[in-house]
Amino acid sequence: MPSPAAKSIHSLLYSKTLETFLAVCQHRSFTRASKALGLSQSSVSQNIQKLEDTLGVSLFDREVRPIALKPEAVLLQEQLEGQFSDLEEAVSLIRERNELKPIVKIGVIDSLSTNVAPALIRLLATQTRQISVLSGISPNIAKDLLDREVDIIITSDPLDGIDGLSRYFLCQEPHLLVLSKHSPLVGKPVTWQQLISSEQPLVRYSRRSASGRIAETHFSRMRMSVPVKVEADTTRVVLSMVADELGWAVSSPLCLLQCKDMLPEVHMQPAPQPSFSREIYVVTRHNEYQHLVDTILAECARQLEQQLLPEIQARFPWTVSEFVIDENARALARGERK
Repeated sequence: MPSPAAKSIHSLLYSKTLETFLAVCQHRSFTRASKALGLSQSSVSQNIQKLEDTLGVSLFDREVRPIALKPEAVLLQEQLEGQFSDLEEAVSLIRERNELKPIVKIGVIDSLSTNVAPALIRLLATQTRQISVLSGISPNIAKDLLDREVDIIITSDPLDGIDGLSRYFLCQEPHLLVLSKHSPLVGKPVTWQQLISSEQPLVRYSRRSASGRIAETHFSRMRMSVPVKVEADTTRVVLSMVADELGWAVSSPLCLLQCKDMLPEVHMQPAPQPSFSREIYVVTRHNEYQHLVDTILAECARQLEQQLLPEIQARFPWTVSEFVIDENARALARGERK
């Protein structure tokens, strides 16, 4: 007796479902596919929904125009049109071998990439057909997400105000003050005004980076004018300038841990009050790869708690009480769901 799965496949073959799927792939439009097939648009939508329900995957991004094929749809189209002459064999083999696992590209901010990327690759390898992890500053990986060059990003820029995205809070970290080891301010409580009025300028993160924009917003809220004389995109360059006594800087624990070899060359102490913080999010396009988001949140929370927080405690102990990991992400890391 045929299995339920075989019956589902058989019913697909003797309907217009797969023909509809291929027409939508070709025309990238439900409307144009319906005209080409002589069907109503609602029939096309129903056929595609039936196929997605049978295979257990979402095949198209309906929120962009023209509609976009998800990796699962590309694979299915290739198998149907190219490798197999028998459609039943194609659909059956894809489902039985689970060959519809997606190809996933993840963008990760530099300050988390070294610690998180290897763990994510190990964890997601069994859930994906292929996985790539790209690192960069938040604006660059955000652009990659919007341009569909990556599918999920871990970023300090949640892209507020842009529709069609799902955002998941991961953590919040404080900022601290970075001084030259020979600065007369080392070990002294200082105010922002004293720093700004000092002989040395702020070595700031570039306005292109999320860290630079966060600092700029903070000073603007305090109605403080901070002359911009020296700026850089990367923490390594910022620390090099501070070590060479070209100025002072404000950075965060995760950013500083990128350059552990340089930390002995500078002095870190609590930032003046009021201080400010940086939030990190997992962001993806709405209704895409939702099944992977929980896995990513859980693994990031696990890495933060088990690997990074102990090191932050050892190097910057005054910041730990202000370092917040999302409770939902922590629960997921424990195998719970809040």
